[in-house]
Amino acid sequence: MKKLLLICLIGCSLSGCSKYIDDPDSSTVTTDMLFNSARDLDNLLYGAYGSLGNSITLAGNWRMFADVLADQVTINQSEPTSTDPYTSLYNRQLASATYDNTYKEAYVAIQGANTVLYAINKGLITQEKDPEFNELTRARITGEAYFVRGVAHFELVRLYGHQYGYQSTAANSGIVLRTEPTLNVKGKADLQAVSRATVAQVYQQVITDLTEAEKLMPTTALRRGRATRSAAAAYLARVYFQQADYTNALTYISKVIGSTPGIIETEFKLIRNPATGTVNATNANANAWAPFRTTGTSAKSTENIFDVVSMASFPVHTVMNRKYYRSGIVYPHLAISNAFLGEANFATNDGRKAGMMLTENGLSFSKKYDLTNMNIPVIRSAEMLLDRAEIYALNGETAAANADINLLRDRAIPSYNSNTVIAADQILFEVRRERVRELAFEGDRLHNLRRLQLDIPAGDRGTAAIPWNSNQLLFRFPATEIVASGGSVVQNPD
Repeated sequence: MKKLLLICLIGCSLSGCSKYIDDPDSSTVTTDMLFNSARDLDNLLYGAYGSLGNSITLAGNWRMFADVLADQVTINQSEPTSTDPYTSLYNRQLASATYDNTYKEAYVAIQGANTVLYAINKGLITQEKDPEFNELTRARITGEAYFVRGVAHFELVRLYGHQYGYQSTAANSGIVLRTEPTLNVKGKADLQAVSRATVAQVYQQVITDLTEAEKLMPTTALRRGRATRSAAAAYLARVYFQQADYTNALTYISKVIGSTPGIIETEFKLIRNPATGTVNATNANANAWAPFRTTGTSAKSTENIFDVVSMASFPVHTVMNRKYYRSGIVYPHLAISNAFLGEANFATNDGRKAGMMLTENGLSFSKKYDLTNMNIPVIRSAEMLLDRAEIYALNGETAAANADINLLRDRAIPSYNSNTVIAADQILFEVRRERVRELAFEGDRLHNLRRLQLDIPAGDRGTAAIPWNSNQLLFRFPATEIVASGGSVVQNPD
């Protein structure tokens, strides 16, 4: 009977792995113990989703990192800890802003996905063994594993590597790319030798994984919080857009929301109440807030293509809530920067300001994360509209870009004229400003500036801007990863 040993914390130090290596009775399991049914694979995949989508990864830290490093927030309360040194992050001192647990959690998700794929590819579970493991089930589980692995690698490379297109083929420019599970470890010598792939290699693997996921995954999720074919397509659109590959980005955007300007032709429609007629101030506030007002498995906003479900037993909102929520007795860690308010230049009655921001004693706070146990939107149809509008504008299709921007504004600004015409020489500026307004505090800002190859403004820091390709923006790999690799993993430079 074949034995497998699964090392889940890939980034652990050699000493940290000793409990697995030195105690085979507790760490070596048989395939019969691991994989008897499709449900066993689903349970392992469920754990991978949990690591991908918890408060220190996709639902929290990865969003927060991109905001704090950019220019839209400022420090309101200074309460850093050893596991959350966000003040060092804000000061752009990444050598001391280490988030080792977040890094490790990402690779736990990748290990889980790789183990599922290994079990399927090696025939460790078959329909003969479990009649429920039919072709549809096999395709779904395989596709979801590819999705988890692709998303995790993508989000990591955006933090630990430079923007795609800048020295992307240079050695050690990316992250540790893991496409096989860590198995059969009986001693330290059996640990996989690892090194960093290039940024280009990581992006290619991400695209390969998400393309497979999009082919294999169902159109309807098995249960709330699981990804679908549309989620994979939306992530592919995000990846291609980050690469500035706008042709491929538009292809996948069309799969998610359709291809007609000013309309969302699929189920991911923007929330607009009333459905027709004039939007008043109360409507506008509620419409803008709607994607951020769901909790648990029973509620879902049509705007949210993929979200992370939060429950009392597994809350995922905690990081974003602590960073942004101003309650009657608790001050959030972050406030909105004056630099953001100036650039966004909201209309006074815009629901994205009037309904989603609180001003108190001269400070402004975001209300996007005020709900207890809220589900965290990961990709919204608003992002797809903004991407599409920018592509149209870059291609000189002014009317098409105008239509998409009007659709966004129409549900958020009271009495907005949905036939507003934006001049051709202003359309690209207006599209990009609309992105600032719509996706604020959702982890978009830093990545978007780097995509555009624009320096990262100081915001309210009172310091100089940082070049978009500065090493100062690169996260540092955990020391344990470097030690465990025997020095093969090269640290990011200062």
